[in-house]
Amino acid sequence: MAFERQQAGTAGTAARPGARVALGLAALSLAWLGCGADLSTETDAAANANAPDAGSGSNMDGSTSIDDGGTGTWTCGAAAPTADLCTALPTGRVALCADLPTGEPSQNGYLDITMPDGSHAYTCATAWSDEPGGYWFDAPDAFMSDPQSCCGGAPTPIAIPDLPPVALGTLGALHGPREIKPQESAESGAGLIRSNPFAVIVRDQAGANLFATAFADWQAWAGDGNPHAGSDGTGAYYFAAEFPVNYAILETPDGQPVLVIAPEVSLTADGMTPLGHPTLGACAAGGGGPLVLMAGEVWGTTITNHSGRFNHHPAVTQEALDNAVRLFNCFGIAITRTTYYPPTI
Repeated sequence: MAFERQQAGTAGTAARPGARVALGLAALSLAWLGCGADLSTETDAAANANAPDAGSGSNMDGSTSIDDGGTGTWTCGAAAPTADLCTALPTGRVALCADLPTGEPSQNGYLDITMPDGSHAYTCATAWSDEPGGYWFDAPDAFMSDPQSCCGGAPTPIAIPDLPPVALGTLGALHGPREIKPQESAESGAGLIRSNPFAVIVRDQAGANLFATAFADWQAWAGDGNPHAGSDGTGAYYFAAEFPVNYAILETPDGQPVLVIAPEVSLTADGMTPLGHPTLGACAAGGGGPLVLMAGEVWGTTITNHSGRFNHHPAVTQEALDNAVRLFNCFGIAITRTTYYPPTI
């Protein structure tokens, strides 16, 4: 089959497409595409990263299921099993080490990650800024068992549990964000990570259908300057004229991949308070997505691994992005191309 890859940026950079590309609804048409398709045949490293939909498409064929070889419980094409994703996936809460007399958060803080088994892991924030950043994490994948390790105490390093392999092949490795912005937690610098109120959870064809319906609404609201309530009917959020559609790939402990897709909306009309990748959680009650396998953007029938927060782990490879294409297609969302950004390790 023909499958186009594009290379964007260089190691150590965080290049973005030069212009926002308005997504066409037709480009997001759903198609049941073969999960067993070979994605390794063509590479066009010289393609223009500013036009992620440029180039030839592909015809993808194959079966609608994959034998997982005993590595997990997930099968491409099967209906998603019932699960409480608020407990089946990690959730995150931002905490500060101390309140300063000015009322500002302390420079040091931490991300408190509640794992599906109820245990906690902590990553240490090493700097705080009101604008533009929030908390910055120098070593987002250095996990501690005691939050005081982030607040002047002795290091207590731990490893988070490995997840079962997914039948499609590698989709990356669990890793945390480099930054959580002030508007992305319940309070500035503290509290549960917000969950994007427009997030669509895609685990099978039914989820893909919901995404198509939701995207039509998002497109109708683009650039209208009006506040829009979230999917639960609450809040007020603004859509830029050309807004990015973000995605994150999560995984449950029993090897079920979970795709979360949402528009990057802002809390203010000026677009200066966006809700980015850390808010792509599967629990409406909050907690966001503190650990992902991969995160990126959807541009028509192209996906990227572009994320200023999460694209820093060496496991985010071209192979993993190719397998993410397979995952989208297994769920019923037609993707034919990739634009790959080397991790900013």
